[in-house]
Amino acid sequence: RPTIILFGDSITEFAFGQQVDDDRGDGDGSTGISTTIGWSSLLASAYSRRADVLSRGFSGYNTKHAISVMPSIFGNTSDNADHDDGHTRNENHSPEVPVLFYTVFFGANDASLPTARQHLPIEEYESNMRQIVNNIRSSPSNQSTDSNSTSNQQQQQDQPPIILFTPPPVSAKAWDHYCTVTSPRPLSPRSNDNCREYGKVVQQIAKDMDCAVVDTFSLLGGDQDDVDVDDEEYYAKYFVDGLHLNNEGNAIVYRGLMETLKEHHHELLPMVDGDGRYGSSGVPLEEKLWSELC
Repeated sequence: RPTIILFGDSITEFAFGQQVDDDRGDGDGSTGISTTIGWSSLLASAYSRRADVLSRGFSGYNTKHAISVMPSIFGNTSDNADHDDGHTRNENHSPEVPVLFYTVFFGANDASLPTARQHLPIEEYESNMRQIVNNIRSSPSNQSTDSNSTSNQQQQQDQPPIILFTPPPVSAKAWDHYCTVTSPRPLSPRSNDNCREYGKVVQQIAKDMDCAVVDTFSLLGGDQDDVDVDDEEYYAKYFVDGLHLNNEGNAIVYRGLMETLKEHHHELLPMVDGDGRYGSSGVPLEEKLWSELC
């Protein structure tokens, strides 16, 4: 059965839904996050019996941290060999298992303000994001078995697509309140303007490197001039704490991903006609229908 690999930070890690009073947040105690659905759980439901959704989300990570763990997820490549951390290579995904597509969803932590521990300058963020795309494309599972007779351009066209996500908007006021009152921890100050600028970088990388992009910043209203992201009525629509998504926010991101697939990679959508197995296009159901067996 093919796989879909999701690579990102806490917004990916928590995307199967999270309950309060767990201890898998930023390393500073309870996340305080309570959601019953997530964008990856909705994705897994849509691809049930068609593909396995593998979440590789790492709460609190920026793109520098992401690069350091890539060998243990995607296997060692010439691009990431310098980031060897002693992990077993490619232990999470077999190259024999086909991948439908990858998602890369980093930037919320990189775009934190310079006083935050996770902050990375925008130039470093851009360089890291480009390296992440290159590392995935050069991973062992994405290499042609006949590389001598296949051009680099053809290899890229034959590889599973990589879908980039812009950082979502953030309500700095709500997040500061969460860090100081709701679940006390060291401040990690944020800025919606920073999220916008880092998102522009993702858009440009997507154009340069032939990736589709899910603009979560726009989907969640961050680009609307008449919206005050610090207004409680706004952030309560989509966020549990000003930064992490609630049920509605997760549903919007999921719908945005599916619309992006429909526009750029419609052949990778779940097959819906022909009883979901014998249709004209899309990813079919696995194995015979029950009606064919009895």
